[in-house]
Amino acid sequence: MVALVKPAIRLESDPRVKRVGSEVMWVAIVIGYMFMALWLCVAVCTVVYNVYWSVMIAGASIAFSFFLGMMAQTLLRDAKRLYVLELTDSEAVLTVHDSASKRRATQMVLLDDITFAEYYPYRDCSSVILHTDYANMEVPLWPLASHAQDVLDFLDGRGVNVVNVQSDVPFPAR
Repeated sequence: MVALVKPAIRLESDPRVKRVGSEVMWVAIVIGYMFMALWLCVAVCTVVYNVYWSVMIAGASIAFSFFLGMMAQTLLRDAKRLYVLELTDSEAVLTVHDSASKRRATQMVLLDDITFAEYYPYRDCSSVILHTDYANMEVPLWPLASHAQDVLDFLDGRGVNVVNVQSDVPFPAR
């Protein structure tokens, strides 16, 4: 007889939940591009007076624009990901759907194999890392909104040692 086990907890990230400060980051990126354009104008205007300085300022402005572009790409990538976390009595399964690149990744660890869990409680990037002998699975909690505490309570209820990195409790030996 085959027994089908339904997930004890199945959580999906809320697409409306954005990282804390993402709006501020977008404003900073726009202001950064405005300053980059200003410095490019300065570089063009001063090319007749000092070519080397002008080329240096233009190169720095272009490098800064690449940096801003990578920051924007990271914000967009985070916004296009859907996280699904399933916790049963025996396993934890994390599935990440990336709608931008049309990819899906799944990682699973057995709850009995978890030696300890590192909990990072920071608002903009809260996560828990489940440590086993064969894998370290990072579960982002920030997109789960108010259900992040449910994950921690579930792990604690199953006997998993959850260590808050802000506390003075040392990590257990592996």
